[in-house]
Amino acid sequence: MTAFKNPLIASLDLVAKASFLICVSLDPPRLPMDRVDMDDRKSVRDQCTTQKCLDQTMGARVTFLDNYSRVEKSKAYAAEEKLRKDEYEAQRQAEELASAQSDEQYRIAQEQFHQQRQLSAQQHQVAQTPSQSVQPAPSSQSPAYVVSAQQVRPAQPVAEKPAVLRMWQAFWAGPAWKYTLLIGSMITCLAIWRHHTEAATIYTDYTDAAITNALPAIGAVSALILRWLEMPGLVSGIALGTGIILAIAYAVYATFRTNQGALSITLVIVAKLTLITVFYAVIGMLIASLFSNSARRKGESQARAAARNSREKKQTMALITGLSVAYTAFTAWVCRRPEFTSFSECLEFDTAPA
Repeated sequence: MTAFKNPLIASLDLVAKASFLICVSLDPPRLPMDRVDMDDRKSVRDQCTTQKCLDQTMGARVTFLDNYSRVEKSKAYAAEEKLRKDEYEAQRQAEELASAQSDEQYRIAQEQFHQQRQLSAQQHQVAQTPSQSVQPAPSSQSPAYVVSAQQVRPAQPVAEKPAVLRMWQAFWAGPAWKYTLLIGSMITCLAIWRHHTEAATIYTDYTDAAITNALPAIGAVSALILRWLEMPGLVSGIALGTGIILAIAYAVYATFRTNQGALSITLVIVAKLTLITVFYAVIGMLIASLFSNSARRKGESQARAAARNSREKKQTMALITGLSVAYTAFTAWVCRRPEFTSFSECLEFDTAPA
């Protein structure tokens, strides 16, 4: 039974040859041994007279070659994966080493800069000290008396911080601001409840709420514009303070205009100031965080730190937008009339509640 007379044998030869070539490509050193084995099996195949003989000679060979190629491919893939992991680990270690070296260089540069500043300050101080060209005449006083006289010399008075500034720092350093916020929140909840029972009025309409909440923002924007124009810091502070004072004054005026009774007036004023203060404080802190990049973490490359800072800034912008929308919706909810009125109508004083 020969390959030229039997199409089954010819097809088996093609399959065996393809498997043989795959195995040789995966493991070239096996070529002589596999070729001898292949020739032996062909000689045995040519003597076969039954299908069973062909299956034992060629079919078993094809199965062996397929299994062998599959195992070799798995080994090659595992070796390639290991090489890729080793390259990634080497690259990561190189980035960490470069990051550590850059941090060390930055620290050394900072130390040199501080040392240079200290040296320059010392040289400047020495240059400012008047040189004495004439030596003083020897004194008849004893050295002990001179030393005691120098020790008795009164110390220079140290300028103390203003009392208002010290009180403000003590307020934020301790738990006082937390208690203030808690009390303000409770009063705000009570004022909102009285507003919806029509016992008090927080905002008359949308115009009233817009004026009260826009005045601090106008003051802050004016202060930033004046600072951008390189005006003195006092002018920017006056602009910001004017916006805040006008907001407080209008809130008090509008509360007296639309509420009756000391309890309602007090609750509404505290509620307005609490809501506006908390909102602008939170928004201010979030805006300030946009201009400050967090430090790189240990083992983090500069590119990853920049990507993380960019992602955090986008999240902060989304949070600012969400809080602004939520506060606007809440402010509209506590308006007595859901409509806009003229500015002159908001300034008309009317003791009757809206």
